[in-house]
Amino acid sequence: MSKKLLIIIVAVVLLLGGGGGAAYFFLFAGKHEPEAEVAKVPAPPVFIPLDPLSVPLPRPDKPPLYHFVTLTLQTTEANKPKLVEMMPRLRDAWLRDLNANPVGRNDGSGELDLDLLKTRILQMTEKVMGEPLATDVLIVRTARGAG
Repeated sequence: MSKKLLIIIVAVVLLLGGGGGAAYFFLFAGKHEPEAEVAKVPAPPVFIPLDPLSVPLPRPDKPPLYHFVTLTLQTTEANKPKLVEMMPRLRDAWLRDLNANPVGRNDGSGELDLDLLKTRILQMTEKVMGEPLATDVLIVRTARGAG
C-alpha cells in the first residue's frame, strides 16, 4: 500500500507543479515585456501638394517637348514644416536637374519615365535638405504640351 500512496503523492505533486507553472506562464509571463520590444506605430503620412512642374524632353532637330507634371511629396508631420520652408530652393533644384538631365524614356516615344522622375525628385530633395525628409513622390497628373 505504501508504493501506491507514494505514486499517488508523486502524481499529485507533478500535477500541482505543472498546473502552477502553466498558470504562471499564462497569467504573468506575458506582462513583463520590456518597453523597447513594444512595437511603435509609425506616424501617419502627410502629403504636400506641389505646383505643376514643366519637364522638358529634348528632341533631335526640334524644340523640346514639354510635359506638365503635378506631384505631391509624402513625408511626416515633423518633416512637413522643413520641406515647406525650403520649397523655393527645392523647386529650383528640381527644375535645374530636370532641364540638365532629361527624364524621358529611352524608347524614343517622347514620353516621361515616371519612375526615373520620382527617383530624381527624391534624390534632389535629399541633396538640398541634407537628409531624406520626403519618403515618396506621388504623381497626381501629367499633361503633354503641344508640339
